[in-house]
Amino acid sequence: MPSTSRPFDPTRVLDLICMGRVAVDLYAEQVFSPLEDAQSFRKYLGGCAGNIAVGTSRLGLKSAMFSCVGTDDMGKFLRKQLRHEGVDITLLQDTDDHLTALVLLGVSPPERFPLIFYRENCADMQIQPEHADPEYFKTAKALQITGTGLTTPAMREASRQAVKVAKESGCAVILDIDYRPVLWGLTAAGDGESRFVASASVTGILQPLLPDLDLIIGTEEEVMIAGGKAVLEDSLEAIRKISAATIVLKRGALGCEVFTPAAAESIKARPFPIEVLNILGAGDAFASGFLRGWLRGERLETCALWGNANGALTVTRHGCSPAMASFTELQHLIENFDRDPKVLASPSLLRLHQRTVLGMPRNQPLKVLAFDHRRLFEESCSLQEISTTQISKFKQLVFEGFKQVNKENPEEALALLVDPEFGGSILQESAYGGYHVGMPIERSGSFPVEWLTEKNLYEYLVQCPSTWFVKVLWNYHPHLEATHKLEQLARLRKLQSVCDALERRLMLEMILPEGLRKDGGMLAKAIEEVYEHQLFPHWWKLNPTDTQAEWDQFTAMLDRYDPEVGVIVLGNNAPLKQFEQWFRIVRSTPHACGFAIGRSIFWEPWLDFSSGTVEAQAIPGLIAERYQQMIDLWQHSQAPPA
Repeated sequence: MPSTSRPFDPTRVLDLICMGRVAVDLYAEQVFSPLEDAQSFRKYLGGCAGNIAVGTSRLGLKSAMFSCVGTDDMGKFLRKQLRHEGVDITLLQDTDDHLTALVLLGVSPPERFPLIFYRENCADMQIQPEHADPEYFKTAKALQITGTGLTTPAMREASRQAVKVAKESGCAVILDIDYRPVLWGLTAAGDGESRFVASASVTGILQPLLPDLDLIIGTEEEVMIAGGKAVLEDSLEAIRKISAATIVLKRGALGCEVFTPAAAESIKARPFPIEVLNILGAGDAFASGFLRGWLRGERLETCALWGNANGALTVTRHGCSPAMASFTELQHLIENFDRDPKVLASPSLLRLHQRTVLGMPRNQPLKVLAFDHRRLFEESCSLQEISTTQISKFKQLVFEGFKQVNKENPEEALALLVDPEFGGSILQESAYGGYHVGMPIERSGSFPVEWLTEKNLYEYLVQCPSTWFVKVLWNYHPHLEATHKLEQLARLRKLQSVCDALERRLMLEMILPEGLRKDGGMLAKAIEEVYEHQLFPHWWKLNPTDTQAEWDQFTAMLDRYDPEVGVIVLGNNAPLKQFEQWFRIVRSTPHACGFAIGRSIFWEPWLDFSSGTVEAQAIPGLIAERYQQMIDLWQHSQAPPA
């Protein structure tokens, strides 16, 4: 008979408190290279507890991070990433006196993954016993601790107190053994790759905790260090004598086995044989998948299946926490693995993962002040016979107006969209602004689209802040000449591939060219052709419509190809009063996730500024007033249906 994991109190709003190691992982980008020859690294959130907090959150659990980070920039990065992933950070402490831990990793599959831990008295080892808040623990179903949290006397005291509070608060207690011999001082300081060194001392520290545990997760080597025997079966028996916990034995490519006190035989689930890129993080991904089932009361066979699938999926990707799947991704893999041998490289799975990493667009409504216009300003300067230096001066004034509104609306997701040609200093300052930032990538007025950089596109975007979104104004129409269509599609495909590789959000502003039919039907057909060519922007930036029927016509195409995509509506220099009707139509469908309005806000102030009829110091106030009016119109328009 199948075994079911224990039931949990459904009134407890928090599923899991993850206590322990959270650090910054620096993974070498040069695959198959010795670590000493690595030239560049990708920065990720890492650490066993941190990875599981992120992994379980992506799978739909409400997770919390119980740890400590430095007040250094790397600590700020971890806090920001945890918030982005929806992890509760109420119990995340900080310290001025200790640096956030770092890990360097080389990626040389299938067997070499050199690993160096920089953890000398690091921030996440500063958790104190008093940080285990009993009232907070009473809101949680379970506490997860890790073996790393037992490597020092101070951390052992904090971990034991957390377990005590958890038991008294009615929380289940989980141990992920997470045995790293180097962190116990059992190998050379630079040897983080070694996974097993027998140690009676480590066994003696682990075993007093075992009676209080409800679930133990570990590899064969980790179970052996917990059991203290040289043979796996003997270690399992030794653990069972002192603990009634369910034991989950991770067996890598062979999947896992689950041992319960009530069952004579272990419980297994199918493995997912794949080609490994990076084995680091497989165990944390497995634990995340298993806990998604265990904390929801699923059968243990299901828990094991989800653990196996999540571990397999993660090791095909470069990082650990960023590689972990959403629950939708996980189900897609399980359902399609046997009938589609290329499922791991399929556009549908990759798209699901991009949305997992970057966030669902419709969950990120933006109110964008767009002043990335260039040719429009240049033509105006030419007509007025004034210097184009006025453009940069004016854009700085617009920026001052934006900052004023941003300061007055701290709860709003405000964004600016500005070009580097006339707004370079604005972009530089905005990298530290705390609001959303977008940058155009197209050369103004170009068709077919050209990039505004002479550099390689990847090289250019990799130098821009990773949080910025990329906007491209892209002319397209089903009736374009075939050569123009193919060229436009090829260039958009290039841009999307770079954005995907760098995990940048792409906003596609599609314009139906002048001289060709423009209506909802043509826009719907153009959207369909884009999707048929396997191009999936993060957002569409589209014109509003005067009728509900037209809006429904092309949003139906979005429902067909990409139900989760968001639409940002633009303004076409319409008067402010026009937007009340437009916003009601736009927000009648769930794709609506904000606006990107420019000329309707800044064009009259520009004409007054450039002609000298209004003093420069008055411009920020005019911009702020109009921008705020637009935000208010959006907020008071009809809300999308539930």
